[in-house]
Amino acid sequence: MSRPRLYIVYSGGDNPKANTALRLIRAGIAVRVARPPRGSVLLDARASTPVSAEDRDVIAEKGLVVVDASWRRLPPPPSKRVRARRLPLLLAANPVNYGRPFLLSSAEALAAALDVAGYPEEARRVLSVFKWGPVFFELNGGLLEAYRGLDAKGVVEAECRILRELGLEDGEVCSPGRLLGLYRRLLESYIERGR
Repeated sequence: MSRPRLYIVYSGGDNPKANTALRLIRAGIAVRVARPPRGSVLLDARASTPVSAEDRDVIAEKGLVVVDASWRRLPPPPSKRVRARRLPLLLAANPVNYGRPFLLSSAEALAAALDVAGYPEEARRVLSVFKWGPVFFELNGGLLEAYRGLDAKGVVEAECRILRELGLEDGEVCSPGRLLGLYRRLLESYIERGR
């Protein structure tokens, strides 16, 4: 089986030497594109559907895309030409945002999506170019295991269970929309604090 194609839409505006997306491009792991290829899976924090094992075949055939942009300057929502997916609850292992939920670097986002969709070896290859790469899998091992192999509905149920265990979900009906609202508020709080 061939490797899934990984694409990066790079918006610039940060330190190119420290940028994880550009490092993946330089390493030949990902390809820079101006816009997501038609039919690809696009990682978008605003999507209600999480990436899941259901996306495995599409990722294999059409590729996986991350838009490398600041949380403060997210591009407009994607067109219908791509499948927008969000990541489930995961923690950053990169040195800038270590331990913070959702503040994953572009490289971490690609690796996480690959792992959840059923490409764990490819996920490790993506983060192998970073000293902190193995820490991502140590930090998120239980979470990734909880999501791996599940369809989108199963990933949402796993997220709800995890949030209840952490005391972050009050037991009301946990749904994709409710999760998205919770995650949006968290991201907005990061933006307000300048993260």
